[in-house]
Parts: sequence; C-alpha cells; structure tokens
Amino acid sequence: MKKMQTVLTIIAVLLLPLAAVASENNPWERKLPFEKATIQYTLSGTENGTEALYIRDYGKESATYHKGVNTMMGKSMQIDTINILNPDWMYTFDLVKKTGKKSVNPQKYMIEEYNKLSSAEKDQVMKNAKEMGVNVTSGMGGKLEINAEKILGYDCDRATVMGSTVYSIHETGIPLKIDTKIMGISMQKAATEVKKGSADAKYFELPAGITPQVDPEGDAMARSMAQQTMTMLKDPEGAKKMGQMNPMLRQKAGKNNAQDGSSEVSDEELEQAMKAMQRTRNK
Repeated sequence: MKKMQTVLTIIAVLLLPLAAVASENNPWERKLPFEKATIQYTLSGTENGTEALYIRDYGKESATYHKGVNTMMGKSMQIDTINILNPDWMYTFDLVKKTGKKSVNPQKYMIEEYNKLSSAEKDQVMKNAKEMGVNVTSGMGGKLEINAEKILGYDCDRATVMGSTVYSIHETGIPLKIDTKIMGISMQKAATEVKKGSADAKYFELPAGITPQVDPEGDAMARSMAQQTMTMLKDPEGAKKMGQMNPMLRQKAGKNNAQDGSSEVSDEELEQAMKAMQRTRNK
C-alpha cells in the first residue's frame, strides 16, 4: 500500500499537467490562477478528520496538514502528517511517529527532461500533450471529464481512475472533492472553503525536532518515470504506445470488488504497470 501511494503521487505530478496544457512553453511550469490560497477540507469514511492545503508562489510551493482518525476492523489509529512541496523537494512528516522523509520533486525531473529536448522534439511534445493528456486517465482504466461540476464557485474537471473520483479546479489539478474506494477502503475528502490571498509562511517551515531522511527509492522511481514519460511524449507514435499500456492497467485498475465496489490494485500490480511503460519506451 505504501509503494502504491508513492506511485500514484508520482503519476499525478508527472501526468496530470498534460490534461490542462495551456499556452505556457512548459506544461510542468504552469502557474495557478492565484498567487496564494488556503483550502480547508473535511475527511469522512474510513478516516474522519480535517485537512488544510496552503499554496503560494502560484503553486510552486504547497503545504498539506492532515489530521484524522482511521478506523479499520474495530481498531482506531491517529494520523497527523505534514507534506511540503517546493520546486526542489517533496517532504513527508509523520508527527505521530516523529519521522520524516524527503525526495526530489518529480516535477523537477520532468522539467529537466523537457529542457534537454531539441526544438523539434519540444514541438512534438506539445502536439502530443493535449491528445495524450485527455487520455491519461483512460490509459489507467479511467475517464476524464472537463468542467463536469461547479464546486464552491469553481468549475471542476472530474477524473475517475484506480478506484478514485477526483474533482479538481479546471486546469489546475487542485482537488476540491475526492471519493475513493480501493482495496476495501472507502474515503471521502471535500473542500469546505477556498480562501485566496492567504497562506502564512509558518506552514512552509519544516517541523522542529524531526530530520527528514532521503528516500532514494522514491527518487529513482520519479526519475525513471519522468524519462519514460518524456520519451513517449516526444515520439510521434507516443499516443499509440500509451494505448499499449491500457490492457494491463484496465484489467487491474478497472476491476471492481463484487462485495464493496472497491478497485483492487496491489503494489505488485502497479510495479507491473510501470514495467509495461518501460517496455513501450524501449520499442
């Protein structure tokens, strides 16, 4: 489960910008429509609690504070985490266990790979980006709908993939509602307030008393996926090769549990999917 969360996080950072390619030269350096913002959420289902997302510098930096109680099989577990993202690093802190990890921001690798391309290759990437971006969730057995619903006054795109339905502010990737049913777990997250122009600097400071340890496995995975993704994007047949990933991803991500309707996707199955991406890259 831990590895699955890492893979899904990297997929989101590397691929979701393609679904909202705008006029910028590099889709991974796209700015949000607001410089600063604070978004408050409520959590329900298997876990009950609250979450706050702080954004500054038009999305280049973010900090997520998550507090809740997870109840499974009659047992409860306290959750208190902080995730801080800046242009260079991704930090994850567990305040209950007093532990922390850091790995290179996957988006940094994607920007580096894009900047290595020739002008012709960049043109090909941008040509493929819109087509492939709309089909990213489809490639993982899901569906993407543009401006599917208005939440808190914002038009939201709806992506359904791997047991989760995510409503995000149009062309931003910022979620306002998430409904997840995966491996017998049901969780919901819903935004209650979006406050623009507010994001106190204190929330971007690393928590005192915890030294984050480098996560080399996460770094290696992010770099590899960035290279593989860019290789497909610059390929004139990139969309076709992305489609070759569909059968494996659809078989596992789209299969529902007959009893509770949750998608069954294991760490091993996601690793197989990543290997499938590697094989298409080498063809």
